[in-house]
Amino acid sequence: MMKFSIKREALLKPLQLVTGVVERKQTKPILSHVLLVAEDKLLTFIGTDLEVELHALINMETPVKTPSQITLPGKKFLDICRSLPENSTVELTENKGRITLSCGRSRFTMTSLPTQDFPRSPEQKTVMNFRIKQGDLRQLIEKTSFAIPQQDVRQYLNGLLFEVKDGTIQTLATDGHRLAVHSIAAPVIDSSLAQVIIPRKGVFELLRLLEDSDEEIAVSFNNNIVNIKGKNFVLISKLISGKFPNYNKIIPKRGEKRVEINCNDLKQALMRVAILSNELFRSVHFKLRQNTLVLTTNNPEQEEAVEELSIDYKGENLDIIFNVGYFVDILNVLETEKINLFFKKGDSGIVIEEVNSNPNCLYVLMPIRQ
Repeated sequence: MMKFSIKREALLKPLQLVTGVVERKQTKPILSHVLLVAEDKLLTFIGTDLEVELHALINMETPVKTPSQITLPGKKFLDICRSLPENSTVELTENKGRITLSCGRSRFTMTSLPTQDFPRSPEQKTVMNFRIKQGDLRQLIEKTSFAIPQQDVRQYLNGLLFEVKDGTIQTLATDGHRLAVHSIAAPVIDSSLAQVIIPRKGVFELLRLLEDSDEEIAVSFNNNIVNIKGKNFVLISKLISGKFPNYNKIIPKRGEKRVEINCNDLKQALMRVAILSNELFRSVHFKLRQNTLVLTTNNPEQEEAVEELSIDYKGENLDIIFNVGYFVDILNVLETEKINLFFKKGDSGIVIEEVNSNPNCLYVLMPIRQ
């Protein structure tokens, strides 16, 4: 039997985190439930979809008398807690498979499924362990995760490449149209090269958890899983099997045509011309001219948008077409005022870098070929 009391606000955040992992449509009823584990003053909520398992931890003021665990229908439990008055106290009691939630003069009774049916990730031996600041890991993900495809037939692309080398941690993502690479210096003890591919869902669930802080978290992984432990959470994700291709062969060399430009000016201009772009292809024409960059878009309704930006450019004329949405995605994660654009000929990818800021941050965008 489980019985404890806790403030409504203390329940909401961990419930929101773990129910975010749970898929709305499940083939197994147990997967729509969350597991609650109470031991002393620690209450742990666990949600899983068999690919990602998330633990949210909270401390209670009063310890439970006996360690115990129950399952609860996750979304219903969350909806009930949301509907309760602010700063109210929730009392949860379990007896013979029935859960009673009481708050003031409100009472809700739900059915609990057997805890032994709840799937848990087995303990696994890890091959690499290190610690990293939350803010650093968050930056690594934010700078690159936008380039993960929704669903690619090449399974190894459907995640974020996480690479650990002596003194460096690097993330890389590509959908074949754009590529994002970001790396940071980190004191990793193991000097051997390690590469894992974290699936898209695991990446974005992790991004929800991480804060921009100097608090350290523990990261460990082997060939099958990655385990990330923070003060108030644990995320366990299966890894994508298969080897990522040699990305050094994918990244083109910087072109001889370099343009330095204000990042925000370019982004705002692209967003304006995008309004009249073709909704299917989302193409924008880049026209490099003497000291001018001309951006043009048009659509089947014979509508057209033109933007001109002043630049320092003395080279030959160059015309190249890009997907405007892909370009804006890259500009959204750049932090410097000025950026460098490196062009080759019209059918080569463009390399985008921040100016005098982060030499370990690099983006590649491939043109649209007509």
